[in-house]
Amino acid sequence: MKTYSIRLLVIISLLAASTGLFGQSKSDKIFDNFKNKPGFTYFSFNKDIKDAFNINLDDENKTISGDLHEIKFLSYNPEKGDLSGRGFLKRAIDMLPSAYDKVDLDDDDNNVVVWKLGKKKKISEFHVFIKSDSPDGYHFLISFLGDFDVDDAEGIKEIGVSFSSK
Repeated sequence: MKTYSIRLLVIISLLAASTGLFGQSKSDKIFDNFKNKPGFTYFSFNKDIKDAFNINLDDENKTISGDLHEIKFLSYNPEKGDLSGRGFLKRAIDMLPSAYDKVDLDDDDNNVVVWKLGKKKKISEFHVFIKSDSPDGYHFLISFLGDFDVDDAEGIKEIGVSFSSK
């Protein structure tokens, strides 16, 4: 009876640990890697907000809607850290798993790059990487995690840029 109880306890522990691992975002290693290093500022909001995203873009047929689970914000000041600003962004983008896709934006803004996790119109993560015009300026990563229905991803870029504005 004692060995049966121990086996049952081990199985329950393994199940609990595995569900905790799958609950994390695949991009968490970016934030875990940088958030406590010199030059970085990190914070997040995490609360399930149903229908928090309902953005109508210029055209009524272009929208982003859905449930927001978490927003993560990471800023980097190259004057206080060991990396250049562009070096930080390159390293962070390189840490994204191969399941993520770069979003093709309509404009020629080379200072903003958006990556997503999901299929066509159903997205679970957006990551907005914002480069400073100045090599010594702040660089940002703003991540949106949730359950989004997307007609146009351009709105995520606009929201990310507005979060990083001073």
